[in-house]
Amino acid sequence: MIRYEELLLLSPELGTEECHEIVNNLTAIIEREGGNLLKIDDWGIKDTAYPVRKFTRGRYIRLEMDLPGLAVAELERNVRITDGILKFITVRLAETTEEA
Repeated sequence: MIRYEELLLLSPELGTEECHEIVNNLTAIIEREGGNLLKIDDWGIKDTAYPVRKFTRGRYIRLEMDLPGLAVAELERNVRITDGILKFITVRLAETTEEA
């Protein structure tokens, strides 16, 4: 398993419940692909450095997870087709060891 971090920029027009629904859907994908969601950080609505799809504010959410390397493509595919996600970035943090 490899540790990844995913930073999502969600539309500021989404309500809290819609944001939770997006995170729950991504959590289900992570678990279906054999990974574990370790941490969810909701940074709230903040100004962006530059306009993104004509928005100057957005809700930032950070996910930290252990995930098999091949499952990242499936997760990113689902993020790309999810309405309300303006931008995202996936970063590989470290390789974790399997505990028996």
